[in-house]
Amino acid sequence: MLISKFILMSSKEAEKFSWKDPRVQSSNDFEYAKLINKYYKKSSGTDLDKLNHFCKFVPRQTLSSFLVRNELFKLIQDVHGDIIEGGVFVGGGLAAFAQLSAIYEPYNHIRQIVGFDTFGGYPEFSDKDKTRFSPPHAKTGGLKADVLKDLEECFKLYDLNRPLGHIPRVELVKGVAEKTIPKYVKDNPHLVVAMLFLDFNLYSPTKAAIDNFLPRMPKGSVIAFDELSFKAFPGETLAVLDSIGLSNLRIKRFTHNPHISYAVLE
Repeated sequence: MLISKFILMSSKEAEKFSWKDPRVQSSNDFEYAKLINKYYKKSSGTDLDKLNHFCKFVPRQTLSSFLVRNELFKLIQDVHGDIIEGGVFVGGGLAAFAQLSAIYEPYNHIRQIVGFDTFGGYPEFSDKDKTRFSPPHAKTGGLKADVLKDLEECFKLYDLNRPLGHIPRVELVKGVAEKTIPKYVKDNPHLVVAMLFLDFNLYSPTKAAIDNFLPRMPKGSVIAFDELSFKAFPGETLAVLDSIGLSNLRIKRFTHNPHISYAVLE
């Protein structure tokens, strides 16, 4: 979700990535980002105290995104298989699914949470990704987040704070999705997918994910989209059209979140 990605930047950083669309960013968003950073730093308590009272600090857009993931997780709680996220960025969404798994199904050691990303920004843009509405960061290397080592440390700590923590639950796959996804499926012939969360933004990796994972998804599993029907990134919609067909999906949305949509496979 683009707003939640940008709202945590400073106003100077956000200005580099914003474009003239009032539905995405406003001057109030930049002011809020600046002030909430200052407030968090000066607020009383240790970092852990602040985390324990996170609703004082977390932007509503980010909280909304977490609530969506909670609802999506509940839809597949009794569906066998892994959760796949395509497009990890800095890892908040993947960590949310991991935490929800630890809360709702602490002893389900079969379920894996797998994230695919280059961890180096967008690899390239095809003609199906380009539009006059594209933001400045829609380019090779855009939205680079070199956070692989950071996330590896994050999930080591996560394992310390859950039952069966000696059995890894989260896997990170680095590289260009068009290559890493087919290899992952080949290397894991047992794979069943309960949820595919697509946040690549681009046509080619989205199509690769659908083409390779959809045959592994049973009835009742969920495919979720972060940029479907989003004019700045048409590639996701075009990939769905080419791989599945929009008329073959009953696409739903959540009233409190403008970006994320989903379909339960029937």
